[in-house]
Amino acid sequence: MLKDFMPPHIYRIENQPMYFDPVRKKYVPVTPRETVRQRVVPYLIEELNVPQRMIRIGEKLSYYGLPFRHRADVVIERFDRAEQSARPVAVVECKALETPLDDAAFNETFDYAEKLGCDYCILTNGEAVFCFYLDAESYVELEAVPTYREMITTRLRNAGATF
Repeated sequence: MLKDFMPPHIYRIENQPMYFDPVRKKYVPVTPRETVRQRVVPYLIEELNVPQRMIRIGEKLSYYGLPFRHRADVVIERFDRAEQSARPVAVVECKALETPLDDAAFNETFDYAEKLGCDYCILTNGEAVFCFYLDAESYVELEAVPTYREMITTRLRNAGATF
């Protein structure tokens, strides 16, 4: 469970508190929202077995060819052998602990998932975690976040494709 994953060590660089982000391989400022991101990453890798190379943090939606300037907090990708490229399978929206997980937060998460064509979307503030699966035309809340293997296997089964 995400609650078991604590934020990483805080470094002081030029007198500013920073985390070292293992995915982006750089130091990032400590903020309430970044603290949640830094707890999500080891959860994805260690608990859900997401390969680190399949995680993108703070990625612009334009990276995926979308005409939007927004950034997704965390995108989990799968490799599409037919297209020889990585495609989003899930998006994780991280909010600061004190930010309410209200309709606006859920709608933002669903919006990113729809724009990216994700089968799954996750919303968290570091304490509460909500996971949804796109079933036909609507998102269905899941009781637990699926593992990476379950995410891509479900994707394969629903898409009827071979990857």
